[in-house]
Amino acid sequence: MCQINTEPMVSQLGYLDVLVPPAIIDSGTSSDTVVEERSKVSLRCEASGYPTPNITWRREDGKQINTGSFGGHKFHLPQTTGEYLNISQVTREDMAAYLCIAANGVPPSVSKRILLQVNFRPKIRVPNQLVGAASGTDVTLECRLEASPAPLTSWIRNDGIMLLNNRKYDVTEESEGYKIYMKIKIYNLNAADFGSYKCVAKNTLGEKEGFIRLYEIPPATALPKATQHYEVYLPRLREHLHHNGSSSLRKNSPATNTLMDESQESLSEKNLRSSVPESGTLDDTMPSRPLQGSPDNGGNIVTRTNLSVLISMMSVVEILMML
Repeated sequence: MCQINTEPMVSQLGYLDVLVPPAIIDSGTSSDTVVEERSKVSLRCEASGYPTPNITWRREDGKQINTGSFGGHKFHLPQTTGEYLNISQVTREDMAAYLCIAANGVPPSVSKRILLQVNFRPKIRVPNQLVGAASGTDVTLECRLEASPAPLTSWIRNDGIMLLNNRKYDVTEESEGYKIYMKIKIYNLNAADFGSYKCVAKNTLGEKEGFIRLYEIPPATALPKATQHYEVYLPRLREHLHHNGSSSLRKNSPATNTLMDESQESLSEKNLRSSVPESGTLDDTMPSRPLQGSPDNGGNIVTRTNLSVLISMMSVVEILMML
């Protein structure tokens, strides 16, 4: 107040507001919380500052917040406001890190991270309870698991032996939050590998087993190969006669390079054989003389020696024609 002592007295009142940025009061704010599934949970976030800060809740992973159920339906919101965050029936889907953010218009805003962990008994789902494989091949068995806190897991064979990583077995796990993917790969199957297997998960709240039966199937057979088609081409008669020095025998042969008609070949072979003695040999003492008739188109004379070669050639051609 400002005052001047005059007659009459004069005064002036003034107001000063001190703005205080928000601050989280740890003593009145929830810390990381662990609850069991289907129970009720209440998270609190207390903050100071001037003006009074507003409290906003949201999930760190960006998913919506479970605000309760009514009439058999669950309701979710991207964020909610208020000092308290209440969840009447918490489920494993509500397990996450929550952020309480305090803001009053005076920078900076502040926040605190509160981790909510929901514990529940292990639950196992087996995608394929019957798996078939052939001897000598590799096979992979799989179990899908949900549990919190994190369980102890193992693979056990039907004879009670726990399977560990070695040259025969490859045991792997992939985790995604409270979800775990259990896999075991068995190499080079033999008769002793077929039978029952179980995946086991155990935590402080309970134990669960999943069963898989591995049975033998016949090995895959290769499809029969298609028979390839082969074409046999007979050599031209005129070319064979030419290569053996007997092209002049075909006096009336066609000018084109085509195979002779079967009837013409048979008749020619018969005529040629009739001019040879039945013994099939020629007298070496007798001089070779030309056959009756005029020379062929090439001007060559066919002797008895050439005739013997020609008969052998005709036999080869006849065999080729029968193929």
